[in-house]
Amino acid sequence: VHGGNVGRRTWFQSVDDVENAIEKLPSLGFSVMRSKSTLDTIGILAKVAQDVSWKVNNGNIDVMYSYEQFLSRVKKLGEDKGEPPTDRAHQNPAPPVVVNTNFMSSTANAATAAAAAASTSRDEDATFSPQRSDSPGGFGSDDDAPQQTNNAEKVAELKKLSMARLKEMLKERDEKTGGKKEELISRLLKPRKPELLILRARRKEYVPKVPSSNAAIMVALLLNHIPGTQGLTKERLMVLAEETGVSKESMSGDGSSFYDGWSGMKQLQEGDPALVRREKGHRYSLTTQPPESAGVAVANALHILAHREDMCTCGNPPNGV
Repeated sequence: VHGGNVGRRTWFQSVDDVENAIEKLPSLGFSVMRSKSTLDTIGILAKVAQDVSWKVNNGNIDVMYSYEQFLSRVKKLGEDKGEPPTDRAHQNPAPPVVVNTNFMSSTANAATAAAAAASTSRDEDATFSPQRSDSPGGFGSDDDAPQQTNNAEKVAELKKLSMARLKEMLKERDEKTGGKKEELISRLLKPRKPELLILRARRKEYVPKVPSSNAAIMVALLLNHIPGTQGLTKERLMVLAEETGVSKESMSGDGSSFYDGWSGMKQLQEGDPALVRREKGHRYSLTTQPPESAGVAVANALHILAHREDMCTCGNPPNGV
């Protein structure tokens, strides 16, 4: 049901007509969902499909047919069920989409190794990178008592340094240098960014921020596309990027302007090498060469950073977190 002004005028329908039609849908066996755009609708449907898949796998739903059996049954339906579709695009429903989140371990070892340098500190401020903890704030359980003591010692050492020195150390790590002394120290206590991202920033090369739409797009490609296979369409990629949780704003935008999560795609396709390449048919994939600085390596580094910030929802933390 399209409730927009153009749609209503085309079919000579009022707002009340549209609302009345929507109210009748449940009685006809339909579920009703409301969204701001086609992309939002796709996102909702994707979540519904994931929920159904989860329930099937856990035995909460009894599935009568496999996908192949379903197609076979559809072709055997009698004429009383209606005419079969004549458009080739509608003659065979699309099979369920399988999201591959584990391919990186076998297809991008070189890129992973390059980005895994995130856990290695090479300069003097590396001394001030605490170990990660699952407790709130990073240092909460009894097992972390030695770490708490160690952290307190590091804070004391950092407090002795001047503001200028702290800012210099933060700049070397590609961190923000503004704020009070306590804020600067807090940033220095965080794990060091992946070295690849720091190196790109020093070279004045584009680095997507975490969180941001471009970072979400790259992480989505990393988790859902196998290098060497056909790239992902814009529509599919936008939905997957939204699901990562790495985008600061909704990928479909707020409806108040022409800009949405795809507006920064041009930046990802610039540079040498570019981070994302566009293929025939308007499909997109991460670049893979050279392996130490291509899109796959940068995306893996962003994935590490997104997990450190507790933003990525993929449930599969990479090495280096």
